[in-house]
Amino acid sequence: MKCDATRETFGKSSFFSHTSCHSDYCSYLIGSKAYRARGEFGYETTTLDLDPKGNITRTGPVDHLTMDALKEILPQFTGTIMQVPPIFSAIKKEGKRLYKLGQKGVSADDIVIEPREVEILDLHIIESEDVKLPHFEISMECGGGTYVRSLIRDIGYKLDTVATTTVLERTKQARFTLEDCIKQEDWTGDKIYAEIEKWNRIREMEDDDHLSE
Repeated sequence: MKCDATRETFGKSSFFSHTSCHSDYCSYLIGSKAYRARGEFGYETTTLDLDPKGNITRTGPVDHLTMDALKEILPQFTGTIMQVPPIFSAIKKEGKRLYKLGQKGVSADDIVIEPREVEILDLHIIESEDVKLPHFEISMECGGGTYVRSLIRDIGYKLDTVATTTVLERTKQARFTLEDCIKQEDWTGDKIYAEIEKWNRIREMEDDDHLSE
């Protein structure tokens, strides 16, 4: 499985990608996604992350925040929820991609972005000595169409402040995890083809098992 980077990711982040969208290969990627992400309370940017093209649009207090308060609100973001996508996203409004509007200087406050129904299957805090408030780290599993940047923004709002995503890493796409990825320095036609053939054989064996049941 090939790893690549997109505008959804930055820093050490990566996501699962494929070189073509042949329907047979795309079927491998149908399923839930999992992420690890870090956020920082106290400011919000136009891109909802640390993209250098973004600007700080809001600031908020952080002195009142506690880890217990953060944990207490997380259940409100699990299950089926309504979520407003970022303006820097590929969603279309009146036939135009939102990120195209964002690149022209239009902000989320300038237009109405309709909320969308998304599903968050699991969400919890990752506690470590390296991450202290106003920084925080989460692990989540979700369905397609969920924006982690929007989730972290909304966590900030729920705690009467603002927040921005600082690190985002996709750790699972359907059945594939980071351990299934080919490192970028190993991207060659032969290795990518070998991985495709390996997973084709695995699926053929699974199909045979289902037929024999």
